[in-house]
Amino acid sequence: MTRTPFSAVPLTDSTMLAFDGTVLEVFGEIDAGRYHIWEQPRLEFRPGRSRLLVIRTRPNRRRQSVFYDPPRRAGLQALAERLERSGAGVSEL
Repeated sequence: MTRTPFSAVPLTDSTMLAFDGTVLEVFGEIDAGRYHIWEQPRLEFRPGRSRLLVIRTRPNRRRQSVFYDPPRRAGLQALAERLERSGAGVSEL
């Protein structure tokens, strides 16, 4: 059996996303969330200067918005692509 690598990507100095191949989790001082892969979580980046990342799920339409630091977007985009390959998705709002 092949183990899926664990990914942890910071959004800000106090918030991070973690994905173990099965569950996407948000950790932070205020924000917290847990999304199983069967919910098909996807990351959406708001255009412009808002620096807002929205996590949306497909079956039950849950959503969570969190701010991110612009220099961290490349790592977040890589995580979004990994989610997409895992059966979830990525999009622009």
